[in-house]
Amino acid sequence: MSQEHFTGALSRGTFQKRGVSCDPGAFFDLSRLECARCPNGTYSLGGGVHFDSWKTLPSGFTSHTEAFTSAFSMERRRGDVDCGEFGWQPRGDVLASEGGPCASVLVYTVKLVKPGEVLYTYQYPDENIIFEFEAQDEKCQDIEGPDDSKWHSYTQEGQWETRAVKLKIGLNVLHWKTIGIEARASTRPVLIKSIQISGVAHSSECTPCPEGTFSVAGADKCTECEEGTYANRGASKCQPCDPKSEYAPRKSSKCLRRPPCTTQDYYEIDSACDENNQTRAIYKWIEPRVCREELEESVPLPPSGKVKPCPPCNPGMHFTSGFGCVMCPRDTHSDGISPCRPCPPSTAPNYGYQYQWWSSLPPNMAASCMSADNFGCSSAKIWQVGGDHVYSARGHADDAYLVLSLKVGGFRGREGFVSGRPMEVGRISFTFELDCASDCEFVFMEASIKKGVIILQRWTGAQRRQYYSYLVTRNDSYTFSWAFQKVSWEKSYMRSGFSRTFDTDMAKVYNINVTNTIDGGASTCLPCPQAKAAGCIPCPAGHYIENNTTECTKCPPDTVVTDTLPYGKESCLPCGPGLTAPDHLTCIVQCRLTVENKTYDLTNISNPRAIMGSTLFTSSGTKFFHMFNISLCGNTTVTCSNNVTYNMEGEVTTVMSRVCRSTIVPGMEGMSGWGRVGAVSTQAVSLGDHLIGVTTNTTLMNISVIPEFAQSNITGKKDLHFFYFTSLSTRACPKGRSTTVTLRCDLDALGQGEVVHSNQCPDGTCDGCNFHFLWKSAVACPECAKEDLLVVHGECVSGKQQVHFITPKTCRAPDTIPQGHTVSCTTRLPFMVEVIVLSTVCVALLLCLLLFCLWKKNQRLEYKYMKLVASASSKDGLIELPPAESCALDDGEEEDVQFSQNVPRGILNKLKHNRIQPKEGRGLLMKSMLINPKEQLT
Repeated sequence: MSQEHFTGALSRGTFQKRGVSCDPGAFFDLSRLECARCPNGTYSLGGGVHFDSWKTLPSGFTSHTEAFTSAFSMERRRGDVDCGEFGWQPRGDVLASEGGPCASVLVYTVKLVKPGEVLYTYQYPDENIIFEFEAQDEKCQDIEGPDDSKWHSYTQEGQWETRAVKLKIGLNVLHWKTIGIEARASTRPVLIKSIQISGVAHSSECTPCPEGTFSVAGADKCTECEEGTYANRGASKCQPCDPKSEYAPRKSSKCLRRPPCTTQDYYEIDSACDENNQTRAIYKWIEPRVCREELEESVPLPPSGKVKPCPPCNPGMHFTSGFGCVMCPRDTHSDGISPCRPCPPSTAPNYGYQYQWWSSLPPNMAASCMSADNFGCSSAKIWQVGGDHVYSARGHADDAYLVLSLKVGGFRGREGFVSGRPMEVGRISFTFELDCASDCEFVFMEASIKKGVIILQRWTGAQRRQYYSYLVTRNDSYTFSWAFQKVSWEKSYMRSGFSRTFDTDMAKVYNINVTNTIDGGASTCLPCPQAKAAGCIPCPAGHYIENNTTECTKCPPDTVVTDTLPYGKESCLPCGPGLTAPDHLTCIVQCRLTVENKTYDLTNISNPRAIMGSTLFTSSGTKFFHMFNISLCGNTTVTCSNNVTYNMEGEVTTVMSRVCRSTIVPGMEGMSGWGRVGAVSTQAVSLGDHLIGVTTNTTLMNISVIPEFAQSNITGKKDLHFFYFTSLSTRACPKGRSTTVTLRCDLDALGQGEVVHSNQCPDGTCDGCNFHFLWKSAVACPECAKEDLLVVHGECVSGKQQVHFITPKTCRAPDTIPQGHTVSCTTRLPFMVEVIVLSTVCVALLLCLLLFCLWKKNQRLEYKYMKLVASASSKDGLIELPPAESCALDDGEEEDVQFSQNVPRGILNKLKHNRIQPKEGRGLLMKSMLINPKEQLT
């Protein structure tokens, strides 16, 4: 190394060590060891760096994308997600990151020699992505800053936000993170337009200005060239194009030749209707005009057309000289052709918006243009009227969003949810057509204070003429918008050249109809039961209007009426199982309810219950979890809030529902509870706007309890299932979302009990659309009826006896359970019992006596038998019996003795027949026998 280079390096190191940095627009001149101004055509941030070109990922940046394990998505648990197409990707003028099922981080490391800041411009339009910024020091510790410095607010389509974060001296590692929450939903990417960092070491040279920009000496940034001028790289000024034969868009690097004018370079509009209700066709060049009209092959601008009658006014409007078509006054109606006139007696106007003729934009409609770079919208009209339709105008950049908006003050209907479906408070319908050669996009949106901006439907590419209808279920003031874009912003950034390639692509809207509004115009009048000067007097709550008599008739119990003018008994809509309608306005579940003749008292668990879902992590350590809020009974609702959101008109975006869910990203360590401060709540969604029924059945209106929770419990107990539903469809859940809460009787569960998730779906859901919870509580047991109680009698002491009531395990003791009491008793048995006992004893004694007689007789017979055996054996000299006292016959006795009578049957007869007669001899009692005189007696 030469002495000069060594000295310069040493001085530069000393200069950096001192923490000295040049001012913006200057650089450090190594030859003079001092700061010097940048020359023309260059710029410098002094002690900073600036990035605004994203054709490739600039040096010093690294990007990493990963799939993360989540209990919320089945696809993520399988680990088969390919994140190659997601993450931070350079797209020319912007750096874009799509969420998808992945987490992506953009990292830039910079060393500051003095306190500085990072300034970046971003666009964040999609709530299905969590967007986080984090700055760390060399020890990987978060740099202290405001609580909200890490999280970004949502932006509207086309709206750019710039955020500045303070940085400290030393090494700073900057992270821009995106996390996709809804894996299956297509998301709008997060865009970063520019990043600027101040406080770094001095720069030894200035940066040349890119093409299409210029700078003067000492500039800290480059200025874009105006239309009609161009500049090469490092230019000190913009060069003009020949205005006659050339043109150049804004920030152009060269001039373009003006082509001959064609029929595609002008458009036709109808002039405003004059006092005679007449108009004429007017032709205008598309601005800015780039074609040459003086060339021979050019098509000239057609002259203004002849005078023609204006289209008729729309229904509910009438023509007024000097103002055109305006709404009819209150309490009047018109078909659009006839003058406005009052409604007949006993009728009221049926207000709404019916736009089918387009001589001008109605007073409650407006058009606007949004562009990503703020230069895509020209001075031309945005939406043009064409008689029987309104269409997107030409002359704007391909990536410009052309928005047509309609404001509706509110609806006459009352919102509600009956019989498994939301009630219609109004309806908006329209017919449209898309004439596109590109992948154009047509979006229908609604915006309200309660719900924010919601995309209801989108169409891409060419579309034939078709009809679309949307049911309005929430009574609120709305702004309905139709937005048309020829080429999406993310695709337009990858294209080069002029951005009016698809200038002839357009969207056409033929008619728009909004019903049941509180304002607007009326084309018809509706009959009503009673009328006064101000209009109809509605029926009382819970009544309907008879079609024939227009009289008010009361609806059946547990039915609701949502229409302001309910005609016919079919307007009385029944509530779901287990629900009541005490006011005939809303179906609710009482905290003390009866299901299948069982009474449940849920008062102790009627307050909203918060349930924490499974903790989820990315492999890099980012943590988040879902928080669920549930309301079981009564009119209590729960709230899930967003503290990171795009707010309309300064209102805080919250979700009020019966069941809702928020995504919680914990903040800093050091607090009790969840152990975090500065936590971010986002992704607030409703999982059940309405409770459609409470029943012991496991299926209700196509909503089923998960099999794991549907299994039967202890014999004699039945689970109580609460079914919730929200009809708001999303791209991930086109049929809406549902929630089931299974209330299980558990007498051992103290307090409010325990709420658990499914083992199969630990974050409450297996598909992201249907959620299931099991709530074990003693309150879930039905109250015992009096006949269910077990009665236990105590011992009778001194004529008194205690009676106790015991609760079985299949039910819960009611608050009015009978207390133990004392009753009179006696130790003497009742008379009938005594008779029965005495009779039983007598029968037993008789049986015993009979058995004894039979036994005695048997003993005698046995003795006689033994004597006969002994006499038979004496012939052999074995036994000698004493001789008989007499062997002669008495006088009058016959020699032979025979039995002439058969032995009778029956025990009593046998006893009578076999009674023993006393005989002479040795006192033996023997039966009479037939004695042969030839046989000797021993």
